[in-house]
Amino acid sequence: MLNFCSSFLAKFYSSSSVKLIIKLFLPKFIKNKIKKIFFKYYFLPTNLKSLPKNSYPEKFDYNYQKDLIKKFEVKEKQSSFMSCPHLISLLSTKFSFDQEFSFLDVGGERIDFYLHLKKKFKNIKYYVFNQKNLLDVFFNIKSDFSLEGLNVISNISEIYNNQYDFVNFGASIQYIDNYEEFLNKITSNENKYIFFSAVTNYLSDNENYKKKMVVKQVNVFPQINYLYFLNKDYLYNVLFKQNYILLFEKKNTTDVINYDNFKNLLKAIEFTDIMFEKKFQK
Repeated sequence: MLNFCSSFLAKFYSSSSVKLIIKLFLPKFIKNKIKKIFFKYYFLPTNLKSLPKNSYPEKFDYNYQKDLIKKFEVKEKQSSFMSCPHLISLLSTKFSFDQEFSFLDVGGERIDFYLHLKKKFKNIKYYVFNQKNLLDVFFNIKSDFSLEGLNVISNISEIYNNQYDFVNFGASIQYIDNYEEFLNKITSNENKYIFFSAVTNYLSDNENYKKKMVVKQVNVFPQINYLYFLNKDYLYNVLFKQNYILLFEKKNTTDVINYDNFKNLLKAIEFTDIMFEKKFQK
């Protein structure tokens, strides 16, 4: 019954007029109560084979980024959400404060993360890639606030032509439609570390799910997103074939997700952070 309600409400709230009413007039605490009552499941299975266009509409506009900068100036640390809160600590185990290294943020969307990185690693070379509308915002922020160290990548080919010491997929790989091609090209370069956070992976012998499953995300009320759950064996093999080794796989603790509605379809479903390191041939 709850699964039916979630599906019905997802369709209902996908209406642009309903979304606008909810966004403008419903207080945040009421939105949160509706989520808890009706959205027992964050994700619903679909029969789709690929992600729809505009499957993840960006919402972090210029004013939002500007407010993050103001908060950072007061708090001197990141105040926005992170899909991996201990990422800075993780980086500190690999790089020193004054070490020069390059960092590619695939799906980066909050400017205070960049500011925090620059504070912790003064010689970091930071690159960010995301959807065009958000990159336009970053271009304007960079100009207006003289953020010379903020390197905005507007063309995906620029990513493939460079090498990075650390590639960060912060809850982003699952929203990239052609993620297989993207990963194959990223891993074929000499990029040392690749890190995925807040990824749902699974095991399955079903031919339909040997690589991925398209799901509908309904808990980000009133927005509806589409993304992939990723077959763990397939994902890992993409990296293993390019001479990467698994450094760790850990449960992501930013949320507790109920996957019970997928139990008849998938096995060993996990919400994880995963890190790989490339072993260079001598």
